[in-house]
Amino acid sequence: MGIPSNVRNFLDREGTGYQVLFHRRTSTLSQAAEACDLPLNHLVRAVILVDGQGLLMAVLPADHVLDFNALGEWLHRDLELVPGNQLATIFDQCEPRSYPPLAPVYNLDVIIDASLDELDVITFEPGIHTTLVQMDTERYRKMLGNALSGQFSRPASTLRSEHGENELELTDVVGQFTPARVKRNIEEFHELPAIPATAAQILELATNPRANARQLAQIIEQDPDLTAQVLRYANAPSYGYAGSIQNLQTAIARVLGFDYVLSLALGFSIGKSLLIPRDGPFGLDSFWRHSVHAARLVEELALHLPHELRPQRGTAYLAGLLQNLGRLVLGHTFQPEFFILNRFAQANPDMPTCELERHVLGVTHDQIGAWLLEAWGLPEELIVAVRHHHDESYWDRFSTCSQLVLIANRALANYGLGESDQGGIPQFSLEMLGLDEQTVLAETDKLFEKSSDLTDLAARLAA
Repeated sequence: MGIPSNVRNFLDREGTGYQVLFHRRTSTLSQAAEACDLPLNHLVRAVILVDGQGLLMAVLPADHVLDFNALGEWLHRDLELVPGNQLATIFDQCEPRSYPPLAPVYNLDVIIDASLDELDVITFEPGIHTTLVQMDTERYRKMLGNALSGQFSRPASTLRSEHGENELELTDVVGQFTPARVKRNIEEFHELPAIPATAAQILELATNPRANARQLAQIIEQDPDLTAQVLRYANAPSYGYAGSIQNLQTAIARVLGFDYVLSLALGFSIGKSLLIPRDGPFGLDSFWRHSVHAARLVEELALHLPHELRPQRGTAYLAGLLQNLGRLVLGHTFQPEFFILNRFAQANPDMPTCELERHVLGVTHDQIGAWLLEAWGLPEELIVAVRHHHDESYWDRFSTCSQLVLIANRALANYGLGESDQGGIPQFSLEMLGLDEQTVLAETDKLFEKSSDLTDLAARLAA
């Protein structure tokens, strides 16, 4: 796919001299900037907003976040972010999450952050994740016509808590950069949800290297609804099994596979107790799509480790599957804030998600997830993996699984799946585990060559 035709036609028609920079496929602007050896603050991006007066495109530097207070006071409008599923309709020829800051192409009103005037050159994605377009700032401003210009953003780095920053200051910052004012102190998070009985048995079975289809079937049979779900999937025409399957053990061993059914059963049993929306960067669709791919990749990467470092396959698989479970608990317990978090992440895709959570909620999903698994009495190896899967500097007790999850996540981010921590796959982590980057990327490529089953599983879990 090249530059969308409507974008290219507009650029050519306006007679703007521009340069096209080709690069490897990326999933975020920070990755694109790195691929083209450009500072992130030299790139610009578009945020689409809406209120009763209609749609509005705001253009700001890629490393800035939108100041909703400043914007509302300046325009006298109560603007909110356009939901992600509606952006695909507006930018119909563009790849997901690549929205050109060219308002005239889409018949949108536009405002420009004044900080763009400090740039000699404007660089942006033209609707595709393998290309950047570059032109001088004067030509870009002329191309947009009589666009309003004002100060309504700030560098994301200014949101990061400094040592000594007090709670009141943090609350003020959060209120300034979120589109709503619903806040709740983390002290109200009194108790963690109890583990469902079926999930407890499945988790115990998953860490048993001698577990088999018969044992898994015996657990699932205790839940009639779950039994019916598994049998219905096993009898689906897409699996091509001749005849009718009425036996759970047969469904597991001959049709769906042990890992598939284990994930299905675990997801259903946990999911029934947590009420989470499907859409958004942190909704159930994104959560399960990333989780099932990460689980399989972590499991495969573990097989390449030296024997003395290699975790049990079930433990490696669960580390990848459960790594972001804390986010579901956050979404269940703090629903208004979770809604804000999704919108904030949508508007600021290059800001690390743990920082978003820390500023919006005061706690991160890895902390909550570790507390949850500890409360459920799960093995310490899994607790550590969940708590430290963003921390490439963690090399203490049970660090192997946490580092495997981190490496898998960085590799999946190259495919636009999950969140993208800065820095790519850490070389030190690879060396400590006896892995090499070529092996990691090869296993990731293999995963996506045959990922239809995982995509199907994720869709079923999110339903």
